[in-house]
Amino acid sequence: MNASFYKKFYKNLGKLLYAIAKADGKIQEPEVKAIHDLVTTDLAPIEESTDSFGTDAAFFAEFEFEILRDQEANKDRAYQKFLEFLKENDKHIGQPLRNLILTSVEKVAEAYHGTEEAEARLIADLKGHLFKK
Repeated sequence: MNASFYKKFYKNLGKLLYAIAKADGKIQEPEVKAIHDLVTTDLAPIEESTDSFGTDAAFFAEFEFEILRDQEANKDRAYQKFLEFLKENDKHIGQPLRNLILTSVEKVAEAYHGTEEAEARLIADLKGHLFKK
């Protein structure tokens, strides 16, 4: 995959992270911190793609999350956009990347008082899309 794919992937991951953080109605600061930590600790160190300015592609997840947060975007629309990306790029997203997506979402859901019911439903739905047979 090329850098352009990974930039799009991380932007869409940011949409998904926004949807999970907003699933219970409000984004909490521990969720914002969890996304930042996820990007800087888990994603950026393993991502080799950069943009023309040398920015690690993984940071596009956090950038997209912040844009959606500032706009108070619709969480369901953000989730649907991620699912569209997943469907369009299904053959390019292997098992390791699917596992990374799920782990990322679970970390954000756990960040504030554990995974709540709305987050659990979203994760269950996501699993169906990620690991369909």
